[in-house]
Amino acid sequence: MERYQDPATGYEIRRYTQGPERNAKLYFTCENFSLDDRYFFFMKQQLEGRDDGGCWRADVENGEICRVTDDTYRGFATDREKNIGYTVRNETEVFTVDLSTGERKHVGDLPKYGRITGHLTAADTGRIACSYHLANKYYALVILDPGKEAEVVYQSDYRLGHAQICPTDENLIFYIHETEGDAFQRTWMYDVKERYARPYYVEHPHEWITHEVWSADGREMALMKLDPAGFVDGDRGEKHTGNIIIGDKDGRHFDVAASDIQLLHPCISRDRKWLCADRISYLGTRVQEGVVLIERATGKKKLIASTGSCKTGADHQHPSFNRRGDMILFSNPDENGTAQVCTVALDQVMKDW
Repeated sequence: MERYQDPATGYEIRRYTQGPERNAKLYFTCENFSLDDRYFFFMKQQLEGRDDGGCWRADVENGEICRVTDDTYRGFATDREKNIGYTVRNETEVFTVDLSTGERKHVGDLPKYGRITGHLTAADTGRIACSYHLANKYYALVILDPGKEAEVVYQSDYRLGHAQICPTDENLIFYIHETEGDAFQRTWMYDVKERYARPYYVEHPHEWITHEVWSADGREMALMKLDPAGFVDGDRGEKHTGNIIIGDKDGRHFDVAASDIQLLHPCISRDRKWLCADRISYLGTRVQEGVVLIERATGKKKLIASTGSCKTGADHQHPSFNRRGDMILFSNPDENGTAQVCTVALDQVMKDW
């Protein structure tokens, strides 16, 4: 682990990994830390001729790392309330992982010859859900209840992704139509019991919705509403292209929580008082890339960590809070644009907030 002073913000940053391979934090749509915040988890890219790819665990304080799963496992994610993770081996075998000991337990199997299209997610009842590409090439939502066989609950010829079961309501699964860009109607909510799919945020022409995440208590979701044309703030003369919108669980009410230049992936602290997002150059606008902290009650925002420029989408910063809400984990692209895992402690930010 290396400690350095951020050249743009002055805050101390801890960097835990160094390439040449990609070392990227887990996606921001799941917890990234163990229940006690002692460890965080990241994915190491496996390079040709090496055998060290897979999911790794890092000790936040001393930087010691150990491998949790090898490269035959995919879709690793941690539980919202329990000290376990979920992962898939050889595309279909689902395992739980004890986040303290690394012990793995086989808990079921997904449909044969398919593959997940994102990470696994779980509700507080233990129900696991994911988006899935079936052997017949249809896309699907699949659930796996404890002690039961996996069940395909929805099928589509759209490419489904970003599936996230509501953390506190096993009946609701959020998912998207994945176009790798804009979509006519991107966000959807599926009712498992009623076998009914409906739009979540109903899009209008020229809206660009992306990068959605549940709050830990399942009461609301944060998402990005991009304005490709941008607009100018009359008071400050700033061009804004990223709006963080917060919607209620049912998708009936939405508020703009923050608006700023070049925001992209939002995340909500567990107490729902804070937001963080990455600032990335896109749509022809170049900025100092990094991580932005936002106070929901006031709308105040601040760049707290600067980063390099991302080579690919997998190298995006994807910031997220630890469980206590006093640290942000993010991927920091190195001089080659390759993600390396860093943290910034928020106590130093609060001193001059």
